[in-house]
Amino acid sequence: MPQRPASLTIFGASPSPAVVTATTTSPGQRFVRAARSAAVLWAFAVGFVFVPGLHFVLVPTFLILGLVAGLRQLRATEVVAGVHGTCPRCGREQDFTAGNRLAPTWRLDCPACHNTLTLTLEPESVPAA
Repeated sequence: MPQRPASLTIFGASPSPAVVTATTTSPGQRFVRAARSAAVLWAFAVGFVFVPGLHFVLVPTFLILGLVAGLRQLRATEVVAGVHGTCPRCGREQDFTAGNRLAPTWRLDCPACHNTLTLTLEPESVPAA
């Protein structure tokens, strides 16, 4: 699994280094994740059929959300397997929750001090030819 350098930042503290481990998912794995995401939201849509009045809004909303969530999972070719780093606020070295799509930046919660951190991937260096 390839590891990429990153940094953890929070307002009022200096950035700290982190390492992001990402996995590349196969088309079959992406399809399973997409189907699971869509099925959960569509199950909510089925459950809201029996709510009088609100079913006119909630059922179509959850059907559309299921479709959007499924399409987002189909596009996620790289998934974060793990994030390891030091919280810039409390200074504790730890593993952070993973599972989201690999993106240039995203937010993480520190389990120790409960602050919201911003994780930013370092730009990949291009070797000189």
